[in-house]
Amino acid sequence: MGKAVLIVVLAAIVSSVTTLATIFAGPYLFPITADQIADNAVIATKLANGSVTSEKILDGTLTAADLADSAIITTKLANGSVTSAKILDGTLTAVDLKDGAIITLKIADGAVNSEKISDGTITATDLADRTIVEEKIADAAVTTAKIRDSAIVTVKLADRSVTSAKILDGTIVAEDLATGAIIAAKIANGAVTTEKIADGAVTKAKLADRSVTDNKLAAQAVPVFAASSLSEISTTSTSWVDMTGTSVTLTLNRTSHLLILFSAEAMNTNSSERIEVEALVGTSTASPGSVYLTPTVVQSGTHTHALEYGSYSYNFYRLSVPAGTYTVKMKWRVSDDKGYIATRSLIVIAFPA
Repeated sequence: MGKAVLIVVLAAIVSSVTTLATIFAGPYLFPITADQIADNAVIATKLANGSVTSEKILDGTLTAADLADSAIITTKLANGSVTSAKILDGTLTAVDLKDGAIITLKIADGAVNSEKISDGTITATDLADRTIVEEKIADAAVTTAKIRDSAIVTVKLADRSVTSAKILDGTIVAEDLATGAIIAAKIANGAVTTEKIADGAVTKAKLADRSVTDNKLAAQAVPVFAASSLSEISTTSTSWVDMTGTSVTLTLNRTSHLLILFSAEAMNTNSSERIEVEALVGTSTASPGSVYLTPTVVQSGTHTHALEYGSYSYNFYRLSVPAGTYTVKMKWRVSDDKGYIATRSLIVIAFPA
């Protein structure tokens, strides 16, 4: 009986030792293979820290849930592995971007607004040709320095925008003035000198009444021609003959009215006969025609007038004589017997027609 108990005890001890040896020494003496481990038998608590290496992880099996927050650090990312889809919208900040990283093709059309442009950084080379339209220019921003010489042409000037202050003194020439632009109100008193008036421009309509005084008339402005003689002449002709010493040749530069003044000392040998005279302008008889210069002398009772020289005169005229050269002369004749002329004069005045 005692031996049987001892055997049982020894058997139990041997069994326990065998079990412990199997547990502790077995893995070293007899390694466990993959086939001996049941699927899903190795749980997190069975793994020692740091025991799962890259080779133990099946490619493509790690999911977001397998990764601790912030576990993916810079050195774990392959170059070019972070695509647009991997970046959360709106999370990239200025510090995430490398200087000079935002090149032209990375910027969406219309993405650069005023707030994105640093004040004072837009230069002339940044602007495309003809991009600055009127709406982009602030009022009064275009100064003289901004305007190219000769850039302001006529169509750029608003009507009536050029004031006197804008015109350089002495720069307005005749070509700048429209025909008829200089009206009376624009001419200063006394500004129109002789040199400014074209020859022949002052017509009678331009002259105020009684404005032309005698000292305003140039020499021969009203032409006067004269002839005279002191010699005695006579005629017995009853037909017209020239009266010696009473002829002038004149040239008219314009159509004129001629006033012909004639005076003479005259007498007849027969007191009952008379001397007749007329004035000719060229071949035309001046008005009023022929006139008797001397009277007839009649006897009254026993008294007879003496036959002596007397002084006589008559005025003739010819209107609207055209410009040209003419000879004005006196002609005379007697009704009968003999007539005498002594001192005599002829004056011709040409008035503007």
